[in-house]
Amino acid sequence: MTILNVVFLGPAGSGKTTLTATFGEWLEKEMDYKVSFVNLDPGCEYLPYSPDFDIRSIITTRDIMIREKMGPNSAMVRAMELMKKRIEDIVASIVKLPGDICLIDTPGQMEVFIFHAAGPKIVKELENIGRTVNVFLLDATLTSKVSSLVVAELMSIAVQLLMEIPTVTVLSKIDKVDREDIDRLILDIEYLKDSLRKEGGGVIKDLSLEISEVIEVLRGSLRIVKVSATKGIGFDQLYDLIHETFCTCGDLT
Repeated sequence: MTILNVVFLGPAGSGKTTLTATFGEWLEKEMDYKVSFVNLDPGCEYLPYSPDFDIRSIITTRDIMIREKMGPNSAMVRAMELMKKRIEDIVASIVKLPGDICLIDTPGQMEVFIFHAAGPKIVKELENIGRTVNVFLLDATLTSKVSSLVVAELMSIAVQLLMEIPTVTVLSKIDKVDREDIDRLILDIEYLKDSLRKEGGGVIKDLSLEISEVIEVLRGSLRIVKVSATKGIGFDQLYDLIHETFCTCGDLT
């Protein structure tokens, strides 16, 4: 049984699958870990890693679309329903994987995974058996528009509330942005609010300001870890942050 399960979550295009592959390679080469890879996306067409367990061996959205005459979105929802019925088998397969760390890649349609009962249930069952942590990817390219960053941060909080297990947030695709105040935008709530006011946008601006108040209350301690899956940036900090979630002090600052 693996020592640690790491579940990658994030909106479509945030870099979950690429990070699963490259972070796994780094753990094996630089940290000398035996890594197991898990794919829980029944709709993916390509993976840059070789999965030790692949949900597509049980369920695929392509088969559902053909068999039940559904579109891709309905097929994904149906796939989650089928995954819920097979949770015991899925978890048992993951638990049996060899190695020290298991990296778990989740569907691109994150909302279907976290809001459907199957996603949180699978993750919770894994935590009941061994140490499990969620890594939520906050796409750094969203900082080009401050209101989009606010919405992404709120989504990160929603993941923590729904999943009910330790969750850390990292900035992905950091190599694609050159915004110098990105750390301050996330750590300094007053600076974030000032930036929102300057951005304008009418109703969207007002709503984002209200959301920022919620973020200030709920997000608690936060440490900025910036990664680039394609450039291999920040993997050592990500590794440290993941392990610090199990520190008895619980302080991630």
